[in-house]
Formats: sequence, structure tokens, C-alpha cells
Amino acid sequence: MPEESKTYREYEVLIKDRMWLLLWAPGRRSDYYYAKVKVGTKKYAYRSLKTDNKDLATEKAFDIYAEVINQIKKTGSSSPLTVRSLCNKWIKQKQDRHDGGNLSLSLMRAHRNVFTNFVPNYCDAHSWKGIKDIPLDGWISYRKWRTEEGWKFVGLDENGKVRSGTNQMRRPPKGSTVNREITMIQEWYRYLLVPEKLAASTPEIHKTKQKRDEKTANVPFTREDYTKIYRRFRQWANEKNLTRAQKPEWRQVVYLFFLCSSNVGWRPDSEGLEMRWKDLKVRERLAELPNGQKKTEHIAHLDIWDRKNSRQRSGNFLGGEYFVRLRDFYQQWHKENPKWHKPNLNSYIFCDPATGKRLNYNSIFKVYKNILQSLDMNDTITNKDGSTHEKFRYTFYSCRSFYVNERLREGVEIFTVAKQTGHSVSVCEQFYASLQIQLRADEATKRTYGAKKQSEGELLFD
Repeated sequence: MPEESKTYREYEVLIKDRMWLLLWAPGRRSDYYYAKVKVGTKKYAYRSLKTDNKDLATEKAFDIYAEVINQIKKTGSSSPLTVRSLCNKWIKQKQDRHDGGNLSLSLMRAHRNVFTNFVPNYCDAHSWKGIKDIPLDGWISYRKWRTEEGWKFVGLDENGKVRSGTNQMRRPPKGSTVNREITMIQEWYRYLLVPEKLAASTPEIHKTKQKRDEKTANVPFTREDYTKIYRRFRQWANEKNLTRAQKPEWRQVVYLFFLCSSNVGWRPDSEGLEMRWKDLKVRERLAELPNGQKKTEHIAHLDIWDRKNSRQRSGNFLGGEYFVRLRDFYQQWHKENPKWHKPNLNSYIFCDPATGKRLNYNSIFKVYKNILQSLDMNDTITNKDGSTHEKFRYTFYSCRSFYVNERLREGVEIFTVAKQTGHSVSVCEQFYASLQIQLRADEATKRTYGAKKQSEGELLFD
């Protein structure tokens, strides 16, 4: 191939009539190996393998081949600059950050949902195949589309049919949800498209202010409701004559996770479930009760990695007895079942007793919703399209709000509570202001009936 010998230093067939490994002649392109993939009649896609090591390049070429073929099936184009391919690239970056411990599982899944579902479908609705097709003001109508049409893509399978069990998710999103998605889209531009010169700038997309009901989305439990919930949780965890399939040990772990979350105030999914035994120390303290009796308390010292703000915070909390109880359970279960997980310092605190795998937040939340439903702490809401969904009085994050309220009610300084929970001082002040309104209701509405006018005093000189 005389023409090819002028163009390439090396040219090797990897898959007959499908893929070749090549190295460009000096001065034509970089010194990296490239994969050449046939994508049509006399049409080829070239991908840099980012290495000058032939063995590594050969290995990567087959991965590139699979990516190109899958991309053609999904988008109809082999161009790496299509909207869907760049969405997939962004998802891959988020997956890598999660694998490296720098992004929570819930946030990684949120990005995957937005860039697998909503962003590609929004672009398809406007016939934008490539990223260059999106105008600078193209995202202005995203909010309207998302609330009117976009939510209908929730819960669909590959054939466009609604998956079973997803009806409650198929409803127009709240304003705060769309705000969060807009932030993700702007980050996509800021940290991928603009640096790679695929877009000129990050688009300005209007965000709505939070409505009143969204500011109280994670309302704290009342003391009465908290008592009802934890008693029902305890009843569920201690139910008798359970089969192995009903996982009685797993129930105990979930129940203690609820108690710990209410007594620590962490973010349950991104912080609580990520805790390991090496992050916990427990000490005993002798406390005196109002009746003069002594009581031994277990104080938990926790080192919590705040994923939201990318920093560590430490604090002392009253829920140490629940961690001690959980440790004793694990030891007892391992003694009874030697093949079960035996915890060590690097083990997750809240894990499956049999396997040691981290608890799944969705499974915990499903149990929690069933508990609320059994206590009639839910309402049926009718959507605009006539469908219905359940709205619960509390979310699992209400454990966090409840902890803040209780600490402030006990007279703990706002700054200390903020440091313990990772909240800003201003957020804790909002909790405090709301709490003061409740506690001082009688003072604010005090009225004196039939009071005589008080004397102003007498002048000292006539």
C-alpha cells in the first residue's frame, strides 16, 4: 500500500475490514497510536489512543471499537461530538469520581439520570444531534419542557414502555429539582464543553426561587411523631417468627441506622452509610438525672467526611449506645454464623450482616415509607394529568432536621450545632427562629384583662 506507507509509519489490521491500528508519519499528527474504525462505505472514524506503547494501544483499540459501534447504534453517528456521546463522557467522569471516593453514590446517580434521560431527550425534542447545533440561548425553555414533557420520560424502558413500580415517580418535578438539574447542565459546560472548546461559554439558565413549601421539604419530626415512628420501627425490627428471607438481622441494622441518624444529624445517604468503624470512638460519661440518680451515657466521637463541602468535620454525639448495641449484634451474629461478615476497622458500620456490603439507601427508604404509611403520615396527591402519588409528612432527612431542633431546644449554641451537622450558621439560625416562635407562643399572645393604668410617677418639683 504505497499511499498508506507515505501517510503512516505503522499500519496493522486488528479486525479484518473493520479496525486498524496505525501510527501517523512524522509531522502529520501526534506520536500517539490511533484506532481506525470502519463506520460505513468508505467512511472511517479515527480515535487517538493517547499512548505510544503498542501493546497498551492494541488493548485500548478494542475498547474504542466497542464504544464507536455502540455510539452508532444509539445516536446514528460516530462523531465524538454528538450530544449523547458527550453526555456519556460526562457520566464516565462522574463514575470515576465516585469510584475514587470524591462523589457520593446518590449524586453520581443523579448525574447519570439527568444525562442519560433528560438532556438527550430535550436535545432530541429540538432536533439537536451535535453539540454545535445547540444555540447559546437553547436552554432557556428547559424548565418549561422539563415540567410539561420531560417528566414523561421517567420510568421508561428501552422500548418506551413504563416499567412496573415507577408510577409514583412519574409526576412533574418540583422547582428545586429542576434548579439542581440546571446546575448540573451548567457544570457540564463549565468543566467539560468549554475547556475542550466545544462551547464558547456556560449558558445562563434562569433558576426559580424556592417556594414556601419547598423550604420546609425536610421538616423535623415533632416529639410526639418521633416517638410513634421509632416505636413502630422497633416493633418492625423485633417482629417474632421471621423467616430467613425476611432478614431479621438486617432489620435490626436498619432500625439502629434510623436511631443513629436521629441522634447524629448526618446526611443519611452520603455520610451516614459511608461511615466505617475507624471513624468512630465511644467513651462513657456519668450523668446525674433530675431525681439525683446516676446514669452512664455513651458519647460517640465521629469523624465525618462532608461530601457536599469536600471537608471533614468532627463532633461528639449522644447516640453512642446505639453504635455499641450494633457492635454487639455483629459479634453475636458472627459467633452464631461463622461464615457471616466479621467487622473490622475498615468495615462499613451499617452493612448487611451476612456479606458486609454497605446498606442500600433505597431499601432503607422503602422501609421508612412503609412505617410512615402504617402510621397514616401520608396523603394522596392528584397530579394535573389525573394521576396520583403519595406525599409523606416527613422524609428520611427529617432525622437531620429533628437533631438540629432538639440540640437547639436543649440550649446548645448555634455555632456548635452548625459545626456538628455541616450546616451553615444561617441555616441553623432559621431553625432557631422557627423554634423560638413555637416555644414562645404563650409569651407572644399574652393578654392582660381588666388591668389598671399604671402610674407614671410624680414630679419632684411643682
